[in-house]
Amino acid sequence: MTKKNAQDLLTLGDTFRQNGQLKNAAACYVRCADQWLAEKLFGQAKACLSSDPVQALNALSKAERLVGATGEGRTLSARAYQALGQVEIAQRFLAAAS
Repeated sequence: MTKKNAQDLLTLGDTFRQNGQLKNAAACYVRCADQWLAEKLFGQAKACLSSDPVQALNALSKAERLVGATGEGRTLSARAYQALGQVEIAQRFLAAAS
């Protein structure tokens, strides 16, 4: 199953709620909130990648705890580690992203 974006999860939750499947709806709404927050954290990481790579890594770590590892997160982590001069770590993240 592919990861759903926040809007898809919200729509799915609404469908479950309308069908009386409240437990499934609640689970979708929680995942939706996590996804939205993770998207904001990815944006924060992108914004501060060149100026503050450590802050970018902190934001990416929080996003990963919410939605799991993603190719985008691993690529951004690699760029942050490159900015910190940690080339070997960056290469591992790039390899994991592909």
